[in-house]
Formats: sequence, C-alpha cells, structure tokens
Amino acid sequence: MNRRLLPLLLLPVLVLTACRSQTAAQPSPAPLEVRTEARRLAAAQLGTLETQLSAEEHDQVLHLLERLVPLRQARASDGRWELSAEESRLVEELNQFYEDCTSRYLGEPDHWSADEGKMQPLAGYDIEGDGVLKATDGEDAYRPLWDLVQDLLPEGSLNAFRRFTVFTDGVDEILAYVVPVDEAGTQWELAVDPQDTENLDYFAVTVFHEYSHYLTLNDAQVTYGGTPRFDCYSEPGMVCLPKSYLNAFYQSFWQDYLDDRLAAPDSSGFYLRHPDDFVTSYAATNPSEDIAESFAFFVLTDRAEGDAVWAQKINFFYAYPELVTFREQARTQLGL
Repeated sequence: MNRRLLPLLLLPVLVLTACRSQTAAQPSPAPLEVRTEARRLAAAQLGTLETQLSAEEHDQVLHLLERLVPLRQARASDGRWELSAEESRLVEELNQFYEDCTSRYLGEPDHWSADEGKMQPLAGYDIEGDGVLKATDGEDAYRPLWDLVQDLLPEGSLNAFRRFTVFTDGVDEILAYVVPVDEAGTQWELAVDPQDTENLDYFAVTVFHEYSHYLTLNDAQVTYGGTPRFDCYSEPGMVCLPKSYLNAFYQSFWQDYLDDRLAAPDSSGFYLRHPDDFVTSYAATNPSEDIAESFAFFVLTDRAEGDAVWAQKINFFYAYPELVTFREQARTQLGL
C-alpha cells in the first residue's frame, strides 16, 4: 500500500455550520491564563489553517477552546481520563469546524482504506526455538520469505514471535502486519504478503515499521485491558506505561493537536493541516502509526537536520541507547 495516500478515516460527528461566525451574545471574557492557553492550543491545532481563516473564524476557534480549557484543567487536576458530556460535545464541535474549514481552504485529501476482506491465507508456521519454522497450514513454500525478514533485523529481534503467517490481498495493498497472540502482548505474530516483496526498499521500510509496533506495544510498554489514565496515552483496550516509548512520543508531539485525542474523531484533513509534522501522510493516522513510521526513518536514514516536527520525531529515538544500538546493528546488516 502507498502510505503517503492513506488518510485518517472520518468517524461520525455532530454537524456544525461550516466556517461561519455565530450570531450569539458575547460571553464574558475568559481569565487571562485560559485565553493564553487557548491561543497556544489554537496555533498548535490549526497548523496550515492558521493563516487561512478569517478573523471571525479564528475567534470562533478561540471561543471553543476557551470553553474547553477549564474543563480539561479540572479533569487533569482530578486525574480523570473520561470526558464529560460537555467536553465531548465541544471537542466534536471543534473538530467538525476544523474539518469544514480544511475542506474550504485546503481541499479534500485522497482517500484510501485497506479491504481486509480481500486477504487470503496462504500458509502458517509456528516459530520454535532459534527461529525455526514448523509448517502448520497451507503449502510449505515460504521459508525464504521468513529468512528475508530475519536478514533485515538484528539477531534475536524476533524472539518474542511465535507465529508466522503468509497471506495475500493482491499487489500494493497490505504488505505486512504484527499482532499479539496472547492477551498480555508477550508473544506475537508476523504476517507478510509475498506479492508485495519485489521492491526490497519498500519491504525494508515496512518491516521496520511493523517491528516498531512490537517494540512499542509489547507487554513491557503497555497494559492491555488496563484502566485508561489521564497522564498516559491510551487506545481502546490498551494503556501505555508512563515511561514507555509511545507515551513519551505522544507527550512530546501529539498532546496539543487536539484537546483529547481519544475523544476527537479521526480527521480526514488532519494531515493537510499538519503536513510538515509527519514523515508520511500515513503517520498522521494516530500516535501508534506515527511512531512506527518515524522509527523506520530513524533506522534507514541519517540523523535529521533542522527543527521541523517531522525531523524531531526521527531524532526522538536517539535518546534511547538500546534503540541506537538496534539501528547500528540493522544498518550493518543492510550494508548502510
């Protein structure tokens, strides 16, 4: 699949009149500290829209954020993860306003989504000690594909993997995926489509992307089925540990994009508003995909120069000696 064409999927949201100022009574001014925080969040969230909106539209964003900020501050003070009904409504309204204005000023993004119904299993293997495969399903003809994956990764990288699946959904669709095979995320499965392996450069990017999902979502990094926390990034059914890679990445790069990422609808225009913040358009899907895309660039490219957010994301991993060692070993194997 072409990652640069994969946008975020838009979930149902409340309808807001697109990009129009409201004719309502002016509310009392918010306290200075609230207005200051609202302006900071507006700049972070509007991105390329910042210079496109009219003064009235910009004021409408600030008005919504000034109502949101105290609710979020109160929730932070109480350590509450779940949004109140009013906060959820305001976040949805704000997001719909961003979407409407994005369509008006920046255009519509390309839409692409994977069709998992096209995926057909070809073979399955159990992974035994030392990475030895034991054929369990389908035709035993894909051991070289497993070897190709192993040749890209430092020795021992796949020790937590217990299942190797070979599937296809046609050319240029889903190339690979990883998923935990137990509830705790201690053991994992790798799946690869052999029809998408001709471009070895793209295959390498995908392998490191998928391997990053294992690195950031295994049982040492997250808790599956845990109770969401205000101070840690969460996805449905998963809560990051405070010192995990993904939580640090979220706190560094995602926290200000939306008042609360879990409450916000996926945004088809999100990448259009922040094109200079991501190494690819697919990275804008969510923090998990962003860290995976950025990790692949960290391994396969030189240290990024400049202060752009996408460059900061690539260089984020240099703060972790174990990941630097992984990078060096992987690049040695690749002859880089």
